Amino acid sequence: MARGSVMHPKIKVKQNYTPNDVGSLLGVHHNTIKNWIKSKQVVAFQTVGGHYRVPRREVVRLIKGRDLPVPEELQGPMGLVYVVDDDELIRRAIEDTLSEDYEVYGFKSGFEALMQMGRLKPDLLVLDIFMPGIDGFAMVKKLRQDEKLANLKVIGMSGKDVSAEEATDAGFDEFYHKREGLEVIVNAVKEYLGKGR
Repeated sequence: MARGSVMHPKIKVKQNYTPNDVGSLLGVHHNTIKNWIKSKQVVAFQTVGGHYRVPRREVVRLIKGRDLPVPEELQGPMGLVYVVDDDELIRRAIEDTLSEDYEVYGFKSGFEALMQMGRLKPDLLVLDIFMPGIDGFAMVKKLRQDEKLANLKVIGMSGKDVSAEEATDAGFDEFYHKREGLEVIVNAVKEYLGKGR
């Protein structure tokens, strides 16, 4: 190994990393990472089982903050996308396509997504307009009134008749009918966040 270079352990490319993974990359003990998470020095979330996960973009921020070279497998466009749709087939299709290049979280309700946004703010939201409970119109209105989330990019979609004008007037940045195909929505996300690898 060349003098002054850093050798990173090989870890699998994924969107979220365990404290062990992050500790290995930074050369610190995994308990140190957990302490940083608890003291809010590191952005992370907990799984249903109570385990910490650190998003890829946060791992990259930590590596850069220590003036270490970012491993090649962690480089490339990143962005955090929430997909909110009560139709599981559509939600999963969008998630699967986008997860090749971005961190993607799917939610079946606007309420679930809003709860998570308090812990981990997305860079972009793909939001179905008509859902049970809080619908897309109510959710985008709530976002635009929140100082921390008011500038969040929101792409609306619907299988029902809604005009693009009606959606943009309500606060959506862009709007697409599901009958146009999911590729149009995916391309809109890539246009905003970068093309991916």
